[in-house]
Amino acid sequence: MANGAGGDWEERVRAIAGALLTLEVNTIEKSNMSAEKMPELPLALHSIVADYAAYLAARGFPVSDGLLAASGARLEGQHRETAEAALAAWPKPGDTTSAALTNGAETFDALAWAAQRALTRPAAAGAAALSPAELAVLDRIRANSRQLREVTLSLARLFERPAPLSPLFGATVGAVTAGLLAEPRPVLRIPTDIVLMVRKAWDIGTETVLFQTVMQVDGDVVMRVAPQPESDKRAFFAELHRGSVEIGVRQWRALFDLARALLGDIGKALFGAGGA
Repeated sequence: MANGAGGDWEERVRAIAGALLTLEVNTIEKSNMSAEKMPELPLALHSIVADYAAYLAARGFPVSDGLLAASGARLEGQHRETAEAALAAWPKPGDTTSAALTNGAETFDALAWAAQRALTRPAAAGAAALSPAELAVLDRIRANSRQLREVTLSLARLFERPAPLSPLFGATVGAVTAGLLAEPRPVLRIPTDIVLMVRKAWDIGTETVLFQTVMQVDGDVVMRVAPQPESDKRAFFAELHRGSVEIGVRQWRALFDLARALLGDIGKALFGAGGA
């Protein structure tokens, strides 16, 4: 029992240490901030879905009932040709965002398809061309939705719940809320890499990243700057970003040292690794 627990503990710490090989600091400008922390992961996925769906609908690419049904059928391998034809014919005039969006794979597949179509389909007659910033956000939605589609498939299998308990993944927001409040309360032990992926998608949402600094543990540093015509605004955010990077580096170093210590002397003392 102890050895098994120690092995699981060590793998968790190794996963955290692996995530610390890269530090990424993003500075974004966001309106209507709610100043809330990320909710439990099933609801955080719903928040991402709502954000992405609203962004796509505002640009003429709503995740409609038809698109959602076609994505679900394609994922299940049912009537593939019919599903592909329905996807190719989307969007149709009068389409609106479906009220049946879930936090499951079919919804993220539909979001990825919608973002792909928005990126590749010529603008309709009289429609304004998408700006570089909008194209960047659409590309983010497409990439994140593809990743989250696979994540939610694995989570649905991991947290499959028997009837009559409400599912936590692949369900509407109402069903998920009921599932989280059900008795006995579900215990969500989710792999660290999945939590980090969802947190980043939830944090950034559909906002434009003004500054981004990526630092690798081997010393490589990459800084990206979005076009900002207002010089005073640019200077303000540049200084803000510089301070964020300095704080991030200090925390990064402290966390990396902690993970290294846990894998070394503290881990041996707690779990008897290498002991008598």
